[in-house]
Amino acid sequence: MSLISEVNAFLDGLSYTFPTTVDDAAGFYTDLSATYARLRVYREEMDFYGFQNPYYVIKGVRDSWKDPFFRQNATKKKIAFDRIQYSLAAHRIALSHMTECAELRVDKRRVTGEKAFLEASETGEEIQDNPDGVYNFSVLPNLPYRGEYMLLLSNLPKKDRLSYRKIVSALGQRKGEQPHFRPPPLRREGPLGKYAGIPMSSDVEMLKRKRPAPAEAPAPSHHARGELIVDKYVRKCVGIGYAPLSYAVFIGDMLSYYLKKSKFERERYTSIFPGIDTEPDRLLFGRFGKAIDKKEELEHKLELLHIHEKSSLVGAVAHYLVGEDEAATAEMFNMPAEKIHSAIERFKRLDLIEGKPLVNRRTQQFLDFLKAER
Repeated sequence: MSLISEVNAFLDGLSYTFPTTVDDAAGFYTDLSATYARLRVYREEMDFYGFQNPYYVIKGVRDSWKDPFFRQNATKKKIAFDRIQYSLAAHRIALSHMTECAELRVDKRRVTGEKAFLEASETGEEIQDNPDGVYNFSVLPNLPYRGEYMLLLSNLPKKDRLSYRKIVSALGQRKGEQPHFRPPPLRREGPLGKYAGIPMSSDVEMLKRKRPAPAEAPAPSHHARGELIVDKYVRKCVGIGYAPLSYAVFIGDMLSYYLKKSKFERERYTSIFPGIDTEPDRLLFGRFGKAIDKKEELEHKLELLHIHEKSSLVGAVAHYLVGEDEAATAEMFNMPAEKIHSAIERFKRLDLIEGKPLVNRRTQQFLDFLKAER
């Protein structure tokens, strides 16, 4: 059996029973992990045999691209390669949802993520819900595990296709990018009415003379072209996964990620949006873009005071201060409202947010004087 046939047969045979609660997550995670490892082996083989650029002309064979057999075989390679890429992206996203949902408590230890599943399989302990995790079980059935991205996209109803386009556009545009205004074409008055609105050759020459030469493009930075997610396969799979749920659910999940995870976590660990830029595009979140700024401000002040607080709790405080919606904040961060208010009062006493400071200015000066005397 050829590699193409083997890959297609393997993908066609994939089937999962999707979990609806954390109790069912362990088995699904095990199946996903085994399949993902196999997919990576197939991807490595495809890279070795040049599946990524199958239309590349065979060295030393002139006009080989004109040969119908060569083109047909190259097309098959390209389709199989794309299927593997979409399948890999779908499995990465699903695995991230699983590792985000998992928590294991053994004695006084708290274990999360992949380690939680591994330790649970060894000890027989039950996986519990991770209150600090960012995940959504509703996304799982919508992902193209068999690489059938185009089939799923073509079957989306009109409303979901619009959501899909908005999601992929949000993940693929430059951060803070605004739509560009395109001036209408010059109109030439005259007897040729049917050509009205089409620039004439003289107009084009005039525009060429007036238009300044384009500036050289800057060198690519950390995130190529500035997309939130560079990998196009991941972008499209995220779009397919969230399209039936709505654009609002997607934005809510992404806001939750930036508010619950510290910069340290975003830089070192994967997320349900694999490869997403650690710096968010605040314009996507409307007024809640300010909540991200407030969270980072609070974390910086806490760090200066050498005070450790859970990142999700700081995010909850920031979200409440901006949105002033107690129920919505408590639901998003999976914590009682009393805990959020208690943290707010504590931050006020520390003079981190508006409120009565723990020590006034004169007392602080006196304490500084005592330190200097010592």
